[in-house]
Amino acid sequence: MSPSEPAVPIEIIVSREQRTVAIRWQDGHQSVFPFDLLRRECPCAVCNDLRASRIVHGEMSLTVLSTPVGKPGEVQVAEVRPVGRYAFSFAWSDGHDLGIYAYSYLRELCPCPQCHTNR
Repeated sequence: MSPSEPAVPIEIIVSREQRTVAIRWQDGHQSVFPFDLLRRECPCAVCNDLRASRIVHGEMSLTVLSTPVGKPGEVQVAEVRPVGRYAFSFAWSDGHDLGIYAYSYLRELCPCPQCHTNR
């Protein structure tokens, strides 16, 4: 996808069994995001501030609000909501629901080998 091409999802599939969110994009590409990746990369201000603070202090865990995020493999997507025509919002099983995941952010976050190589 070129930088001028908008990231437009045409299908989103949440699999609680596989613990993934799959997005098929208008250009035909498919991104499959593990729940843990999406939760860890939550773009909300609270998570961004906490990540920055942890990096400065050399800590690797992420605490959201007053509750620590569960171990990898524990967090679940409780709900997915569209936000206008530009983003999704995820409600997580740990009670966190502040992140607004813009389509462009999700496309940049795509963990597939092709996108990872292009970064």
